[in-house]
Amino acid sequence: MFGLRATISALMVVAVLAPATGFAQSRTAAEDAQGDQTYPQILAQTGGVIVDAELTRYVDQLGQKLASYSSQADAQWTFSILDTPIVNAFATPGGYIYLTRGLLALANDEAELAAVIGHEIGHVTAHHGAQRDSTGNRAGIGVLLGAVIGGLANGREGLKDGIQMGAKLAMGYVAQNSQAQEYEADKLGIRLIAAAGYDPNAQADFLDHLLASTELEAKLRGRQYNPNQVSFFASHPATADRVRAAIREARKQGLDVDTNAPRNEQAYLAAISGMVFGDSSAQGFVRARSFSHPEMRFTFTVPKGFVITNSALAVLAEGPNRATIKLDGGRDDGQNLRRFINRTWLPGLANDVRIGQPGEVQAITVNGLEAATVSVPARVRRGEIMVQLTAIRFEGQIIRLTGVSAAAEQATAEALADAVYSFRALSAGEAAALRPYTLETYQVQAGDTAAFLAASFPFSEYREGYFRVLNGYDLSEEPQPGDLVKLVAE
Repeated sequence: MFGLRATISALMVVAVLAPATGFAQSRTAAEDAQGDQTYPQILAQTGGVIVDAELTRYVDQLGQKLASYSSQADAQWTFSILDTPIVNAFATPGGYIYLTRGLLALANDEAELAAVIGHEIGHVTAHHGAQRDSTGNRAGIGVLLGAVIGGLANGREGLKDGIQMGAKLAMGYVAQNSQAQEYEADKLGIRLIAAAGYDPNAQADFLDHLLASTELEAKLRGRQYNPNQVSFFASHPATADRVRAAIREARKQGLDVDTNAPRNEQAYLAAISGMVFGDSSAQGFVRARSFSHPEMRFTFTVPKGFVITNSALAVLAEGPNRATIKLDGGRDDGQNLRRFINRTWLPGLANDVRIGQPGEVQAITVNGLEAATVSVPARVRRGEIMVQLTAIRFEGQIIRLTGVSAAAEQATAEALADAVYSFRALSAGEAAALRPYTLETYQVQAGDTAAFLAASFPFSEYREGYFRVLNGYDLSEEPQPGDLVKLVAE
């Protein structure tokens, strides 16, 4: 959360010359400069890269192998694994390919990962980043700042836009691709991974798994499933059917596709075994209705019926009737908290929404911590709302808690106030007891069922759903003896 204490590192390796697949036009100096400039900004916004030298090396070697078959085989390529559980992958000019830890957790073998990387290499070699307007198509960083208000101004979809583009994507420098660019990257990636000895159908397989994953997420949040409002599909308007159509077209044009090519499942699962699943210690943990940060040493709990989304920028929880609460913060410059709310925070809020006359800013104490709070009415397209602003001084930070509810819902406003007063410091023992979940590889034994294997997952609901999504089993399938599967362990 907030991108604090994130380790920023990546391997920079020059690709080996090899037969090229893709566009012949070489990379420009301007593209290299753009990629170099946005690289540290992207890492800062997404929580940095994972601290796992072996897995980083594995992904880099795979990426360099694939890039050696591209039309920019003699250029520099950088492959980074972002430390976020969100499933996404993207490329920026200059040969920068970004994969999230969440995507690696969802992929089931090396061929699926290779297909994703090949697709992103296709975006680079086709110069898609240079073709897009550098400002007009960005998933703007500022979107998150208005996400809470936007939810009530534009309905649940307005809130989801803010979450997806801010709290979930947290990638303000990443432009979205057009349908035409995606299809072009499909075709280039298909030829590239086929040349490298992989079955391009692995890309469609991965998208099938991703569809199942996003449907499960929709169930968890009590929503209808819409793939266009999920982080990966928002930036990649891709479907498995479209990929399969591109493969058929390529085969008609003479592409040799080996559908029996090894998927390298065992090597891949060995590489990701032990990888953090979900939030990391540097980002803080969502556990049911609580968010706890073992490094920053605080915790708070949201009301019943709220679902928490954590990101490098903020913690955002959404509840019934579009009520929301957001936790973010920044450096404490020592100023009076009441003055901070009156002179900084309220004027900033007025830029996002038409506010009414705020109440008097009150100095309060939250579990022994200095704080200040105010309620302010506001009007949005759907009607009147009440916004609660609370600033808490904590360990060199000013923690900001923003609660939003419909003006007439006093019970919800009181529940949001209770969430504020749940904020407290963690003891050293409590912080030490918090551990991330990890992925472990297991070989299925006789008698093992999906329900039995899922029973060990440290989740309160949908355990079997998680197991099936993580391992690519549909509802009609059961794991067979000898299968290698991924389990989530505490």
